[in-house]
Amino acid sequence: MRENPFSLDFGMKPSLYIPRYEEQRKIIETFSSETPSAHIFLLTGARGSGKTVLMTSVSAQLRESSKWIHIDLNSEGDLLKTMASAIYQSIKAKLPRLKLNVSLGGLQVEMEQQDRYYDVQTDLDTMLRTLEKRKIRVLITIDEVYNAQNIRLFTSYFQHCLRENLSVFVLMTGLYKNIRALQNNRSQTFLKRAPKINLSALNSVRIAQKYKEIFEIDQETAAEMARLTAGYSYGFQILGYLVYDAGKNKPDEHILSEYKLYLEESSYDKIWEELSAAERKVAAAIAKAKDNAAVKDVRELLDIDSNSFSTYKDTLIKSGLLSLSSAYGHVNFCLPFFREYILEKEEVAELSELQ
Repeated sequence: MRENPFSLDFGMKPSLYIPRYEEQRKIIETFSSETPSAHIFLLTGARGSGKTVLMTSVSAQLRESSKWIHIDLNSEGDLLKTMASAIYQSIKAKLPRLKLNVSLGGLQVEMEQQDRYYDVQTDLDTMLRTLEKRKIRVLITIDEVYNAQNIRLFTSYFQHCLRENLSVFVLMTGLYKNIRALQNNRSQTFLKRAPKINLSALNSVRIAQKYKEIFEIDQETAAEMARLTAGYSYGFQILGYLVYDAGKNKPDEHILSEYKLYLEESSYDKIWEELSAAERKVAAAIAKAKDNAAVKDVRELLDIDSNSFSTYKDTLIKSGLLSLSSAYGHVNFCLPFFREYILEKEEVAELSELQ
């Protein structure tokens, strides 16, 4: 039996996925330009929307060129120290005859405490200027950033690199509210000017085409499967995995039930948990109103003014959970079966209150 080409793993690049050609082209062309218009892109979107996959695809393509060094950093670690060590190792590999006079910020743990070197930025500057002379650019990728001190130290150093005209390029992913909290920090306001790519739904035609190729089904069946994913990247993987694993060529009632459970347990529970109480209240009102809900009806249900509702609505839209309908003044949920998920959560909550 052939291996299942779909993946249930969260946050990694699956073997089979729908490329985001336009977004990838935009980033690579910008970074590769002789005079780049931007040295950073922030990738936002709902959990499971494909932020990490896009970031991985961009870095893989740039790594094919000898003029690029790629460093992937862990958002939980000491970013500058790890960056210095990784660049040093990359330079040794790319330019083995080059002599570098750096101390690497005290990374040599056998040194005495009083001999340790504390200003890692000086070493980074030295190495980056060395690469600059040889026209080698550095791509830094960081997944799932948030408003933490180590992230702020890194972005502050990145701002220094921009001032010094050093060829450092940054690609970061993060949830909308985490990115917003970071750039609203008084030392990070320059990030508000950084270009952002908010990952929306995947192209349904591409999804249908993939399903058609894998399952050898007709166009109508493939289109219906694509509709069930609502363009949600993780939904595309889950539905494909379950159908393939069951040895079928289209979903039945059991597979659809499993599909909804996977969405809830692997993604929606966390998404719901991360919403504020007020955001949940607004989302619940939209779900109760009806599909393709009219903003006017939702506001009346909540009994709030237009400005207050607009604030919550915009947050839900930028978080990748809500979209404006083609009909003016109407909104829809972006994620497959998310409306049903919210209604079930509300029903459980109401039953708990009655007991």
